Amino acid sequence: MSSGGAGGAWVRVSGVSRHLLLGFAAELIGVTVIAYHWGELWLPAAVAVAIGLAVAGRWLVVLGSFALSYLLRGRESAPRSLGPGGLCRLVGEELWSVTKLFFVLHPLAPWLDRPDPPPASRHGMPVLLVHGFFSNGGFWWSVKRWLSDRGISNLYTVNLEPVFADLDHMSMQLNHRIEQICTASESDRVILVAHSMGGLVCRAYLRSVGARRVAGMITLGSPHHGTALAGLLPGHSVSQMRRGNAWLTTLEKEEKHTDLVPTRNLYSRHDNIVVPQDSAVLAWADNIPVDGVGHLSMAFTAGIKRQLGAQLADLSNGGVANRSGENQRSG
Repeated sequence: MSSGGAGGAWVRVSGVSRHLLLGFAAELIGVTVIAYHWGELWLPAAVAVAIGLAVAGRWLVVLGSFALSYLLRGRESAPRSLGPGGLCRLVGEELWSVTKLFFVLHPLAPWLDRPDPPPASRHGMPVLLVHGFFSNGGFWWSVKRWLSDRGISNLYTVNLEPVFADLDHMSMQLNHRIEQICTASESDRVILVAHSMGGLVCRAYLRSVGARRVAGMITLGSPHHGTALAGLLPGHSVSQMRRGNAWLTTLEKEEKHTDLVPTRNLYSRHDNIVVPQDSAVLAWADNIPVDGVGHLSMAFTAGIKRQLGAQLADLSNGGVANRSGENQRSG
């Protein structure tokens, strides 16, 4: 995980960054050598082919996720039709988001993301941004810039590792990070903002540690009741995101006996990863549905950022319910 000390120390290279950098380098070199020697292409052309194939492979995964999310959608999810233009925009923005995240922001996170804000920016309630599965602090690059430009600059990130670790193990990493932030910022509490799997880690933290250090929570596209697509991958953390698994069932039961915090739950009725889409609904939270936003596009969509800004301001002022975003589009 990123330690990010009180002085805003530079984050070490996360496992996700390392895997992506090494994997892409091996992919690029291998395909380039094949295209150059056996395909008899000019070297720059061979490199271009390698890059193109790498991008195309990621795009095929995204397109497959949209196909599966449509086939496996629940009847109660039934999002409104976007029309041809809206559908193209939805898919196109998700493809562009995947390209930015997996070729730039995730692998280069150690150089793009400082896990702690500079001392001059440490005013107001600290906000800890918690990433999702196979991600790191780089996921929040665009969100951090947007919020900082609007005066919300006491922003921190965390890297939860290893990728396939037990979510309860990750919740203890989160606990360590929260205590670290409270010490660095001289604040008693933080606000948690979590994407996807990060929302489950935050709920596990609240169950284990309690709400003493948390003023409020915002979850984005979190599989609160699991996702059908988790059955396609191995790993402990993935198994805990499968529909109806024992860990999620126990978490939901034990939450009834723990202190909950004011929580805003933003979810997309066109999510291509949380399937069926109503699996993202959290009964005890203020649920704010949006349309026309893919799972990873949440990190870049203007409407989501506006919602985050509004909800953070509200939670910082005591957490009076603010559901102004319900049933809106997020363009």
